[in-house]
Amino acid sequence: MVKGIAYLLLAFLLLGVMAYSWFSERARGRVTLDRRLEAISTPGTAPVRQIMAVTVPERIAPLLAQAQIELTVPTLQMIIGAGLILALLLLLFAGPAVALIALVGIPMMALSWLQGRARKRVEALTDAMPLYLDGVRQLQSVGNSLSQALERALADSPDALKSYFAQTARRLAMGAPVAETMQQLADRLQIPEVSMLAAAIRTNLRYGGSIATVFNNLANILRERIRIRRELSAATSEARVSAKVLIGMPLISMALLVAMNRNYIQFFIHDPRGHTMSMVAIGLEVLGILIIRRMLRPSF
Repeated sequence: MVKGIAYLLLAFLLLGVMAYSWFSERARGRVTLDRRLEAISTPGTAPVRQIMAVTVPERIAPLLAQAQIELTVPTLQMIIGAGLILALLLLLFAGPAVALIALVGIPMMALSWLQGRARKRVEALTDAMPLYLDGVRQLQSVGNSLSQALERALADSPDALKSYFAQTARRLAMGAPVAETMQQLADRLQIPEVSMLAAAIRTNLRYGGSIATVFNNLANILRERIRIRRELSAATSEARVSAKVLIGMPLISMALLVAMNRNYIQFFIHDPRGHTMSMVAIGLEVLGILIIRRMLRPSF
């Protein structure tokens, strides 16, 4: 029973990957054609149609941008191919259940690592933004324009902020519009603090007013958000330690049982009832991890 379900799920996964590749290629071809038609169309006319290639990098582009990882479509296709080859080898030598676990578990582990990396870098960025805004405000007070202040304030900013704003600073140095450039950065990163900065600049340039006052208020808001985030982290520290213990206890117990009696694991490998119990146990463990992670990730 378990083998049949595993084979069926593997077949659906493979069919899904094949269908996705086919539709992605067709979408990219249509995008290329639309861009060529738009290029030869007369100025002022609307493009033939707006369509974007539906690819995995575009779907997870904000997370990749936050984690500062460059992932192209060929690279992703190579990773997927290597994963399928690994799953095929596991299917041949370890059985369908192990292959299915690998196909589902490895992407989940990669996504968890990517989210952790992005979260750490985004926190470093947001911690540095109030100081950066103070520097921009001071440079403007001595006669620099907004684009010059945004660019020159990076010199005294932490490396975490420089790595995110370096491309934006180059665009500003070449004369790009400030509001559009900052909005492009906000759309690419999709970080609330950067979106607040872009919205403040765009609103001020459209309706006027003192941008120094806007930056001062925004810096105070960001400092308050940082303070609240640190208080939440301190308040949930005990719960995070308890969650790690609860997640690790089943794994450690299983390892100790296997170390004391190697025949214990044979029931879960060779017996059909053991296969069912293993799948249920792994499913419950994954479900518990997801629930605990969601509970320990409050947003404000």
